[in-house]
Amino acid sequence: MRSTPLPLLAVLLLALAPAAAQTPPATEPVPIADSDGDGVPDLPPGQTEAPACHPGRMEACADNCPLEVNPGQEDSDGDGAGDLCDPCPFVPVKDGEHADADDDGVGDECDTCRLPNPRNESGEQAPCPEKQAHSEWKDPNPLGRRLQFFIRPLALGYRYQGSWVGSTGLGLHLGGSLGEWRFDEKGTALKVPSWYWSAGVYGDSVNLFTAEHLGPYAALDFRPMEWAPYARSWAREFKFGVGAHLFWSKRVEGVEKRPLQLGVGPRVGFLDIVSVMPFAQFDLANGGGFSWGGMLVLDFKVLQDLGVPLAK
Repeated sequence: MRSTPLPLLAVLLLALAPAAAQTPPATEPVPIADSDGDGVPDLPPGQTEAPACHPGRMEACADNCPLEVNPGQEDSDGDGAGDLCDPCPFVPVKDGEHADADDDGVGDECDTCRLPNPRNESGEQAPCPEKQAHSEWKDPNPLGRRLQFFIRPLALGYRYQGSWVGSTGLGLHLGGSLGEWRFDEKGTALKVPSWYWSAGVYGDSVNLFTAEHLGPYAALDFRPMEWAPYARSWAREFKFGVGAHLFWSKRVEGVEKRPLQLGVGPRVGFLDIVSVMPFAQFDLANGGGFSWGGMLVLDFKVLQDLGVPLAK
């Protein structure tokens, strides 16, 4: 009897070995996002949303202060925001986030002062600052917080059909601001709107039926008061904007109908005293004839304050 050669036996044993005996490669663990490194994940692995953690629930929940280290997840008012990042940790918020009118990181519901006084590292608010030293904002138009009525002297001149045409008269305007005003208790403006509007009618004769120029005029002016370099420099005395007018103009020889001029142009104002507006205009009554000129408006208020309450 012959014996099986050793090499042949080894080949048979290898062929009969089950494939399941081979060890599969190890998989790498999925990293868990933990922005503040406090051991509480921003969100549970594989989830896009989860309830906020708190001391009684630390599993399958989301970090209630994902950018502040708070491994205990304390939430005294139970509103889902951890004490460490809650503007009012002992007053639950009803909808959204706590309002913070003075932007000091302390919610209005628990703020001890209407002026900015943030908390220190111990959680105590700083003393309320001196009112007169609080704000560098100055109200550029103290009456602009109310709807106003203006009587404005106005002069304009323009080049039309090869001749200069001029006019002086009065503009009767309403004006106001667009946006929020906020004041401290002494009336210093903490927040000032950037946009101001005016609209009215101009006439250059007491008898409007014989006026050489008569029609509506409107303007929108901009002051970037929320831009600190502007608000703290001499530039805040200037305003910039656009204006438009529609004037039934002086009768001009050589045209078929009395001109009806539609004009637009940029405006620059200084110290709420004077505004200048170069303009281009088109004669709507005579085939869109082009002309150009300028307007000077004295901005002082003769009549003002129609009783609209302060926007505090």
